[in-house]
Amino acid sequence: MALILTALVITVGVSIAVPQATLVAGALTLLAAAVGLLIVRRVQLVISLVLVGCGIAALVAGLILGHVPTVSEALTVNQDLIGMLASVSFLGLITGTSPPRTPRFTGAKAVWRTAAAVHLLGSVINISALNLIGGRLSVKGRLSRLNELLLSRSFSAAAFWSPFWGANAAAIAYAPGAKTNVLVVCGLTLTAAAFLYSITALVRRFRGELDGYHGYALSVSTLQVPIALVVLVLTLHLLLPDVPITRLVLLSALGVTVIVLVARSARTAADRLVSHMRFGLPGMTNELTLFAAAGVLAIGLSSLFSAVQLALPVTAFTVPVAWLATIVMALMSLIGVHPVISIAAVAAVIAPLHPDPTLYAMCGMIAWGASAAAGPISGLNIFLNGRFQADNFAIARTNLLYLVLILTLAGPVLMLCNLMS
Repeated sequence: MALILTALVITVGVSIAVPQATLVAGALTLLAAAVGLLIVRRVQLVISLVLVGCGIAALVAGLILGHVPTVSEALTVNQDLIGMLASVSFLGLITGTSPPRTPRFTGAKAVWRTAAAVHLLGSVINISALNLIGGRLSVKGRLSRLNELLLSRSFSAAAFWSPFWGANAAAIAYAPGAKTNVLVVCGLTLTAAAFLYSITALVRRFRGELDGYHGYALSVSTLQVPIALVVLVLTLHLLLPDVPITRLVLLSALGVTVIVLVARSARTAADRLVSHMRFGLPGMTNELTLFAAAGVLAIGLSSLFSAVQLALPVTAFTVPVAWLATIVMALMSLIGVHPVISIAAVAAVIAPLHPDPTLYAMCGMIAWGASAAAGPISGLNIFLNGRFQADNFAIARTNLLYLVLILTLAGPVLMLCNLMS
């Protein structure tokens, strides 16, 4: 598995210069999915088999009805998304190595500072940020209720804008041509509003427990890698507007990791990279197999809907329709459907409307972030349960009002997105 995923990352990177390499990456993704089905946990196995089975059934139905997918269509199976997520995992080699600092602030200021740290680090290194910061905040391996809610809301909001998240990669995979600068601006607008409400509400709710609260110390060194990566990706996007953002993230994450490792210790850099390829990448097998299976489902649904004239009650993908699509995707995730599956399924259904890619990508990112905080079996809340023994159902219940707020704010944000795109 390590060899397959390493080759997948390389071929996705090569496709920046040689676009045909993406077909090889697609084949490697299918191979990784086939191998993954043999080694993933039972729950992921059942879900993946259902997705693959439904995808194949839809593909066969499409063939019977007269639609024959091209080789390019058949090998578009989320390889860019998977390659990007695998490359971002390398960032864990260069973050979180500094010793803990004694926080200067306490109380409400410490809550806001901790939320900012979780969000900024999480926007780049994803779940590794929760492991790092949560580990510093935990007492005997457990988090207080304040820290549970603080981590879930601050972390999940990164899905609204971060080009380093699976939310962005999945949305763009099913909405090619989406404008990253618009997604970042609109997503950050929603993030600012979400932060203003959620952190203020937490400070008020836990006011009596804040006197000795120190939280996580945010330092300049903590911010160097996230800021450098965001600037690098957006700069490359301006210079290479035709290259998918997922590939630019892949290139930037690997490049920054290699440069920092060599600068710290050229002698051990290669060993650390090889070690991550051998042991780190296979650790992502469950998640990556699910994404590959979702890609198979998307191919099948796309083939089927191309052969069938699906009658929709609307004729255009307007802002109200986009708002409704966001709510539907979020609710699907609440009942256990992974966001990448809901994004793929809804994309196939609305394809006849020829939606604006930026508007649809924004829908997917909002739905992903909202459901991550409020879904009892979302990847985020399951992680908090497994790593810190948090009650994931209690977190989800407490975040339901937060979910309603986000889905309400989604309307104005989608209007802004529509105007800017």
